[in-house]
Amino acid sequence: MSDKAKYPVLRVNSINKSFLNVKVVNNISFTINQGDIFAFLGPNGAGKTTVLRILLDIIKPDDGQINWNLDGNSNQIPKASQIGYLPEERGLYLDIPILKSLIYLASIRGMDKTEAKKAALEWLERLELADRAKEKLQVLSKGNQQKIQFVASILHKPAFAILDEPFSGLDPLNQEMFIDFVKEINNQGTTILLSSHQMQLVEKIANKIFLINKGEELYNGNLAGIYGSFGNKQKIELHYKSGLNENTLLSFNGAKNVEIIDKSRVKLTFGQNYDMKSVLSDLAKLEGVFDISSHKPDLHDIFLHLVKNH
Repeated sequence: MSDKAKYPVLRVNSINKSFLNVKVVNNISFTINQGDIFAFLGPNGAGKTTVLRILLDIIKPDDGQINWNLDGNSNQIPKASQIGYLPEERGLYLDIPILKSLIYLASIRGMDKTEAKKAALEWLERLELADRAKEKLQVLSKGNQQKIQFVASILHKPAFAILDEPFSGLDPLNQEMFIDFVKEINNQGTTILLSSHQMQLVEKIANKIFLINKGEELYNGNLAGIYGSFGNKQKIELHYKSGLNENTLLSFNGAKNVEIIDKSRVKLTFGQNYDMKSVLSDLAKLEGVFDISSHKPDLHDIFLHLVKNH
């Protein structure tokens, strides 16, 4: 979708929420455009799920404004047919056959039952679960239950999907498969709000990110922006056989930060403009070092840095 075709489908302006005098959402604002994959990122307890429940009108904010515009009707709560929601905690009927449950959930979101059955069977086939369509959800593994819950959230082809921890319970192979699914439904026209604490996965698909910690904004913008602002350092990891003198590392010329990982690994952080050729040459001379690797900070590294300094 071209940038010209994009327009705001959701505006969140200065929302706040407290429970028992504890402020869990503090002055949060962001805008999501049509076609975005917007990642809402933070550790457990950061306030992510509370914000999502406010967006869905499950709970009310103490103050602030939420403006939806999925079909030109600004300021209105979207219809059930327009929204898909994958909750963090599984909420499907455990004692109802899988196919029957999927058809029912799609139908209450406005989808024709015949069309819902056809689409559900197609998804079950793709997930290699077609032979279990008549089984109850409770007999499936946690990973397969997560797959069914994902299908239930997008089967009716919503204009906007909220996916709260979609990778939960999935092994690495299925995580990659889900990344492809998210890209696919986005390419078909669904705007995505993706909430997760798994930075390395979100980094592969999101075009915009919002970092939250303790209910407060740490960053709101695109990936290129956060790399430009916080990812301009160089990280060096040393592996060594025998103990290195910690004082030697802490005083190493040019190192802005030294992180002792364990008895055989340490990370050093250097500024963007530092002469890394000279650094690597000096590190290689340290006794006991048998491996040196370097990399730019990824989203996970940047987030940890922002949280620690929040």
